[in-house]
Amino acid sequence: MIRINGARPALRIFPLPLFFCLLSCGALWPQAAAKKTPETPLPAPTAGEQESQFLDQAFKSSEGNPGALIKSLEDFLVRFPQSARREQVLRLIFRQAMQANDPQAAAATAERLLEISPEDPSLLNAATDLLDRQGNTASREKARAYATRFLNRVEKMATEPKPPDVPLDKWQQSQTLLRASGFLRRGRVEANLGKTHEALADYEKSFAVYPSASVAERMGDVCATRGDTERALNYYVTAFALPEKGMEPAQLSQVRKKLSSTYLLKHPSEQGLGDLILARYDELARDLQSRWTKPDTANADVRDPFGFVLQRPDGSEVRLADYRGKVVVMDFWATWCGPCRLEGKMLHQLMETFESEPSVAFLTVNVGEDRDTVNSFMKEENWTIPTVMAQNLDSLLEIRALPTLVIFDRQGRVVFRQEGIDPESFSETVQKAVRQALPQPVAPASPAS
Repeated sequence: MIRINGARPALRIFPLPLFFCLLSCGALWPQAAAKKTPETPLPAPTAGEQESQFLDQAFKSSEGNPGALIKSLEDFLVRFPQSARREQVLRLIFRQAMQANDPQAAAATAERLLEISPEDPSLLNAATDLLDRQGNTASREKARAYATRFLNRVEKMATEPKPPDVPLDKWQQSQTLLRASGFLRRGRVEANLGKTHEALADYEKSFAVYPSASVAERMGDVCATRGDTERALNYYVTAFALPEKGMEPAQLSQVRKKLSSTYLLKHPSEQGLGDLILARYDELARDLQSRWTKPDTANADVRDPFGFVLQRPDGSEVRLADYRGKVVVMDFWATWCGPCRLEGKMLHQLMETFESEPSVAFLTVNVGEDRDTVNSFMKEENWTIPTVMAQNLDSLLEIRALPTLVIFDRQGRVVFRQEGIDPESFSETVQKAVRQALPQPVAPASPAS
């Protein structure tokens, strides 16, 4: 062993045979001496990750081109036939096809979606319209079948419980409009198929459910096609005389021309046509008065909450003017609202706390529901707090969330307002607000406005 200058490491002298052996096997090469640690292989992406990567690439590569995106999404369905995202991807293809104005692709996709959701009303309507647009008999026969399925679904919906968050009048109106639109849609397809007898029958059913000028015009067209001038004239008069919101002047002018030409087939001039139209208008105004009357106009012109006259769930009246001079705790609620139920129970306890205080009044105000629903709920839940229906009081006070608690002082001013409920602080907070309002002077009597 030899050291050089005492600073460098010693050089090891190998016998020549051993030297060549080490050289041949690479033991003396620096790069061979430093062996690499093998890298841990990355785990293969999961099926979900592969799907996400494929979809990300599809969106990037086809940005702004609905047709290209549809092609990529179809490729996705081929590559991942068992994907849990299948319905989601199909709905995206459907939207893209609609945006691309590709009725054939949209119709085909709507039918594939209906295999997954066979009673989806919006898909049934879409399939009906899209297949009808294709113009051939086979497609229109399929469209007619889908329209019938839609009507069957609507009939079934009528027997199902009303959604708890939808007022009864709105629920009934939606059912009416769905039936009317279903008969109209099927009638239109039948008319395009040349089945005039079936088309007229469906148009008449639609009009009976919900009279409209556009349906009356279609009935007139069918009768004119069949040479039934008398009935065509009758329907055109109705279409012209029936006021319909949103009817364009051009459409009304078109009905006017049809009416005139049909009338002249039976009369030498238009003399007497005006009287016929006025008589029909008076008849329709009388028959459809309830539909043209704005619903729930109670208290519409009242601007002072204490000028409102409200109804209890049993139909009897409550004049808020009778509460003047009191501290009024007013709770806006609905039966479907879980936090409202909790607030009602806590409010009941507070009402008992102030039972001996005649200057404090509690009132719960139901928003957006019918009296039958509220009556049933109050009986089932033993709801004993005085209750009234909102009848536009919620609009005046701009109630935007449920529950909302409003406290009026003895002057009739709002001194406390709270949306939602904090169960831990609710009782203490409301008691404090009421007691702070009690010492205030009583407002002078004033007439309801």
